[in-house]
Amino acid sequence: MTATPVIDSATNTAYLTHKTYASGSSGAARWYLDAVDMSSGAEKAGFPVALSGSAQNATGQTFQPTTQLQRPGLLLMEGVIYAAFGSDCDIAPWQGWVFGVSSAGQIKARWVSVASGSGAGIWQSGAGLTSDQAGSILLSTGNGGAPAAPAPGASPPKGLGESVVRLRVQSDGSLKATDFFAPFDAASLDSWDADFASGGVTGLPEAYFGSLSAPRLAVAVGKQGYVYLLNRDSLGGIAQGASGSDKVVQRIGPYGGVWSRPGVWPGDGGWVYIPTASGGTSASGSSGNLRAYQYGLSGTGSPTLSLQGTSTDAFGFSSSAPVITSDATTSGSALVWTVWAPNATGTGAQLRAYDPVPVSGHPVLRWSGPVGTSSKFAIPGVGAGRLYVGTRDGHVLGFGSPVTPVLSGSATAFGTTTLGSSTLKTVTLTATEALTLTSLTSSSAQFTLGTPSPALPATLPAGQTIQVPVTFSPTATGPLGATLTATTSTGKTATFALTGSGQAAAAKLEATPPLVTFGGTTVGGHLSGSATFRNVGASPLTVNAVHAPSAPFALSGAPTAGATIAPGGAVTITLSFDPTATGTFSDQVELETTGGNVAVGLSGSAGEPGVLKITSETTDYGQVSLGASAAKTFTVANTGGTTVTITKSKPPLGGAFTATTALAEGSTIAPGASVTESVTFAPTVAGPASATWTINGDDSTGLHNVNFAGTGVAATIPPPATPTWSLNGSATIAAGVLKLTGTTANTVGSSFYKTPLESAHLTVAYDQTIGGGTGADGMAVVLADPAFATPASLGSGGAGLGFYGIRGGAVGFDTYKTSMGPSSNFVGIADSTKSIPSAWAVTSTAIGPLRVGTHHIVVSALSGTLTVSIDGTQALSRAIALSPTVLLGFSGANGSLTDNHQVSNVKVEAGSPPPPPPPTLKLTNTVNAPSGSGQASTETVFSGSCPAAFTTAPLG
Repeated sequence: MTATPVIDSATNTAYLTHKTYASGSSGAARWYLDAVDMSSGAEKAGFPVALSGSAQNATGQTFQPTTQLQRPGLLLMEGVIYAAFGSDCDIAPWQGWVFGVSSAGQIKARWVSVASGSGAGIWQSGAGLTSDQAGSILLSTGNGGAPAAPAPGASPPKGLGESVVRLRVQSDGSLKATDFFAPFDAASLDSWDADFASGGVTGLPEAYFGSLSAPRLAVAVGKQGYVYLLNRDSLGGIAQGASGSDKVVQRIGPYGGVWSRPGVWPGDGGWVYIPTASGGTSASGSSGNLRAYQYGLSGTGSPTLSLQGTSTDAFGFSSSAPVITSDATTSGSALVWTVWAPNATGTGAQLRAYDPVPVSGHPVLRWSGPVGTSSKFAIPGVGAGRLYVGTRDGHVLGFGSPVTPVLSGSATAFGTTTLGSSTLKTVTLTATEALTLTSLTSSSAQFTLGTPSPALPATLPAGQTIQVPVTFSPTATGPLGATLTATTSTGKTATFALTGSGQAAAAKLEATPPLVTFGGTTVGGHLSGSATFRNVGASPLTVNAVHAPSAPFALSGAPTAGATIAPGGAVTITLSFDPTATGTFSDQVELETTGGNVAVGLSGSAGEPGVLKITSETTDYGQVSLGASAAKTFTVANTGGTTVTITKSKPPLGGAFTATTALAEGSTIAPGASVTESVTFAPTVAGPASATWTINGDDSTGLHNVNFAGTGVAATIPPPATPTWSLNGSATIAAGVLKLTGTTANTVGSSFYKTPLESAHLTVAYDQTIGGGTGADGMAVVLADPAFATPASLGSGGAGLGFYGIRGGAVGFDTYKTSMGPSSNFVGIADSTKSIPSAWAVTSTAIGPLRVGTHHIVVSALSGTLTVSIDGTQALSRAIALSPTVLLGFSGANGSLTDNHQVSNVKVEAGSPPPPPPPTLKLTNTVNAPSGSGQASTETVFSGSCPAAFTTAPLG
């Protein structure tokens, strides 16, 4: 389950999706929608519903559940549950899909985002589908299938990649696209994986946001880092603005890529909060910040957002979207909650609470607490006065206030007060237990305390209140705050927030930010930003003149001379930087007003474009033995003049090729710099193998496919005469022959290959010689479990054949009759769960004399079956349990009677099984000659093995 469920409180039903295998534990997959009774946990009648079939808007597209991922939160609208899908790691085929299933379990809608091929997935970093009116859904799509030509929003094309799309429910329950917006450079976003769908679409409530010309607004964000303010009644199509630009209410940024969705606080004039995850403060460029945008109107009355606050510390990739808690829109009651994560791992994450209004350009961190390892993009849950955080290691953490404070009360907001004036409010505190209140203090001289009623020290029974007069007398303009601390006779304390805003008596102009830094771009590029000019005084302000910057800077939305700005009002000017030459540029925009003259500085730089160069894009590992590995590297360099941001990096995953370094999406490569990436080839099956690492940057070189190829070959194991084998006990090497024992009594020898080998496909062939002594005891091929044995392992002598006490399987060749064996000449297989030869799994005496001559032995472990052949004749075969890897070895032992036990001409094959012989079928036709004819009769003859399948065709 990868999506947030939806709950129907009217029926106490939770709807959720899950993905599982269609059959068994591997192969094709299937997606289901479940309906779970919240009281019992039982599945409701008619569910689960398998999500499948062809799209109603593109009959050539059929849902492929194996390669689709359901990430966005579910939507319950008018009795229908809607679930959206995107790709599973860009593995084709995939598209953006929206299924609609009724609460009775019937599929009503199957809508796809592209008419053919793959592309336009819907994932939104887990953000849910948005509905702003009955029968309507808003969503955003990712890369692939972007609109290819300019088109108005009311005429959506068949390919809707990189788009915000409005779907409407039709009379038969199906869905139809009726409006859309795509950036003018949507095709470019396709080419470098700048998904528009990495951020969800957030509608802004009409009661607090909007204007007469655009009363219904939405905010959309994506990996490119721009913040789009859209008109929900007319999303804007593609390339419908002046000179083929975007037809949007506003576009600002870029302020860093977004894998999240905006959070909204309608109070305090309206704020939008967006965490970013690239272009931030870290050296690698893979982190971002929590940014706060203030809502306002331009000088021409158009809605605007302006960046007013940036967190002082970095936010890593996978940090959550913000959640705002508040007492309606009461000023001073809101907190902005988010799960902060340092990086994609989520390790060391925190639940954080910020004040809703930034101070001095930064959100104020009010509280934070550790949550361990956070889940990717998962937002905090809010309910019953608690915050809940689900973690990646399977925990749900609840946060609240488990201890009742000695005094209860609310935060007090004094609003805006003119400098030189005061505002008096009474703070009412209620005792939650019997206490004596001994002191009341304020942390700021701008909030002074009067004499409380009753006076201090005040003895209060539980439930009694005390009235504390507080006077706000600001000496500075802007937001101000303080803490009222109450202390009891027992030393217990309770704290309460005091907030207010100081306003100059006369008109006074202030601007934020003081400097708009556009950063760097290429010649011919475009960057945008904004500056807000606010009247923080108590009197109206008149604009006398606006001084615009020179090229390559420009502005729009500026007020005209004679325009007024009311007390507390503001205008936001949109600024742009469009360099036509390289260099560093600076200028300013200035307003002359009756409240003073204020200038905002502008700076930006332009250089030659970055150029991503990879050396080399094809790597051949040649032949690598099964069980071994080889590592090779390639270099990613920026040979251009501007920093390149890696927008897509998909390394090999899950096969024989494994990336051992990480080229993170969002990381940056400075001009002239390079990074080296490493990939290891570790084949587990014989034959050719290949893989690709897909890399994209925000330069002009396009998509790079770094290809890897290699061939897995059966491992070549050297003979025991090399240092790769151990020699233990009486074992020696002479003239290339392994001699486990001589004819000395009571000796034991063993020799092991020092590297564990896979037991699924292992064959050892060798020549075995036993004799020259008085006749005992025998020798063995040992398949020791490396969890219990080492290459230095040596078992006991005599009937132990040198492997008694070594845990693992073995094939023994016994030449001495004891109570543990059937004769003085037999072969036996010892079960891998035993360590004594008395527990032979199977034995055979139908073999030639082991002490006569040299015998060619072949022992094969294939898929759990151990087979022994002597001189080309199979002697035993038995299915036994072997450890996944084994230490291959030989052992031999003498008791009071003795023999030489020797091994020579050892050949070991480890790895894939040999290919089966090709199937053959031979049929000789049958001809029945007439009686008396000289024609010979023939009969039907079949020979060979049948193929698994064959085809027939008519002759001639």
